[in-house]
Amino acid sequence: MPAKILLAGGQWRPRALVLAELVEGGYDVSAVETWDEAELLLRTHAVRPAAVVFDLEDESHPEAALATLCRLVAPDRAVILTSAGALPGAAVRSLGFTRALARPYSVGDVVEQVREIVRSGSQEPS
Repeated sequence: MPAKILLAGGQWRPRALVLAELVEGGYDVSAVETWDEAELLLRTHAVRPAAVVFDLEDESHPEAALATLCRLVAPDRAVILTSAGALPGAAVRSLGFTRALARPYSVGDVVEQVREIVRSGSQEPS
């Protein structure tokens, strides 16, 4: 059974590129446009991902979203995509997220981070 990945991001082009690569890599991906959609899927356990990829670029309250994400999944199971305009990588890491990729990043970088999370044997939340 392929690992389940949750991909959240408001910018359609990066989301589509990452989605295509993850699907090509054999992952089962649920992609949503907003943090609100992602949060609902996580809170209701509609999706129990092995990894979460969250793009902060269009997020209006990135710190609050990351604080909530921390309560829903272990920070070491998340890849946070960011930029200086959204929230600098150092600020993301200070919130406990060690996998922060700042723009410009490559789609391959994102996929490699997901592979590392899945390979690490991180367990799905109970």
